[in-house]
Amino acid sequence: MTDENPTPSPVRQGGPVPKDNRSAKDRRGGDRRDAGYFKSESEHRIGDRRKHARRLFQASKQLNFIRFLKEKGIYPYEKAYDRPAGAEVIFQGENIINLASVDYFNFAQNNEIKKAACAAINKYGAGGFSSKYSMGNLEVHMELEEKLAEFMGKESVLIFNSGYLANLAMITSLLPKNATIFLDQKCHLSIHHACLLSRKKYFRYANNDMEHLERLLQVHKDEPEKWIVTLGVFSSNGVLGNLKDIAILARKYKARIFIDDAHGVGVYGSKLRGAADHFNVLDEIDLIMCPFQMAFGNIGAFVVGKRYLLEPAHTETWPYIFTYNIPPVNAVGILKALALLRQGGGQLQKSLWQNVERLRTRLLSLGYEIINPKGHIIPILIGDEVKVCEYAHFLFNRGVWVQPFFYPAVPKGKAIVRVTCTVGHSAKELDQAVEIFTEAYRWLKKN
Repeated sequence: MTDENPTPSPVRQGGPVPKDNRSAKDRRGGDRRDAGYFKSESEHRIGDRRKHARRLFQASKQLNFIRFLKEKGIYPYEKAYDRPAGAEVIFQGENIINLASVDYFNFAQNNEIKKAACAAINKYGAGGFSSKYSMGNLEVHMELEEKLAEFMGKESVLIFNSGYLANLAMITSLLPKNATIFLDQKCHLSIHHACLLSRKKYFRYANNDMEHLERLLQVHKDEPEKWIVTLGVFSSNGVLGNLKDIAILARKYKARIFIDDAHGVGVYGSKLRGAADHFNVLDEIDLIMCPFQMAFGNIGAFVVGKRYLLEPAHTETWPYIFTYNIPPVNAVGILKALALLRQGGGQLQKSLWQNVERLRTRLLSLGYEIINPKGHIIPILIGDEVKVCEYAHFLFNRGVWVQPFFYPAVPKGKAIVRVTCTVGHSAKELDQAVEIFTEAYRWLKKN
């Protein structure tokens, strides 16, 4: 007698069962089969791991390119070094001059901050506790919020555990649902992702192109909530966002402004408040996001702005509500960095720019093509995506660590290396780096 309701097969109906053509040494879930378990549907569907990997790489040109770089031994990212040592790092026992760091004031290695952090560990413990809404909000966090707002000259502050999360929270949850967003096409990827996830209307304008931005604003002038989103400093080339003209357009079309000023705070402005301070338009910027890595040498990020704009985050912004607060030890370290910036930030800023000018002048004299001859980030144009990795590898093997950028971070055929100085670099270290850059320039011309 036939069962009217047979048990469904774990294999999708209507197609042949995949043939198991694997060797005994390369079988997914072999121990499961030996124990008498059935293969799951996903195991049937995926099949051989190597086939799955081939399909994955065939579907992504970028993954293919990364695999190619790894096979050649010139993949430039994810190097695991032993430890930092001032403006250098120790890599497999060798000292490497670090010209890839964005810890501009070397606060991550500052002895006073490390001493304060050690005392904080003894007082609070080594880690965090919970979200701000549970057991993660301590007096030290409230003090940090107050001091940050005062430092930036704004009313209110929100603290996040990363800049990516801060941008995601602001755009998906804090900007009104009926917001229309106008973002610079070279905004950080986190902003582009946030716009996609937000389901809000958004339009990209060409990098720092105010005419393009105004055309978009004119077309959408009747939208009730208009937000212009840009960077204070573009991270790949150090070019400043055109905040002065953006402020004029925002007034004209009744738009608000949100900027990600990761590389601007501390580096620009007479009060160290970043690109908006530099252009004297700080009061016209509604929201500013800044990670703690660059100017404070720590983890996390903060958003400053008008109180009435940030207050809804405490009830409406889920990435803020349901995320662990930064650990107290980090809050103490950031507070100490703030104190040091208040005491001698002007001199630190001056020292940083002196190092930048010293290195950039020497690199220009060697013949390098530097895309932006004014910013604190020094972008050297190489062009070819493979050559930029070979060039960075050449420098690294001789004792200089730089950061290469290639597509999709920059346009195809416009690959660069990003060179960054810190206040920790001595004149001797920079001169030593220039000697290696000289050798690398000769290699570049031959290849």
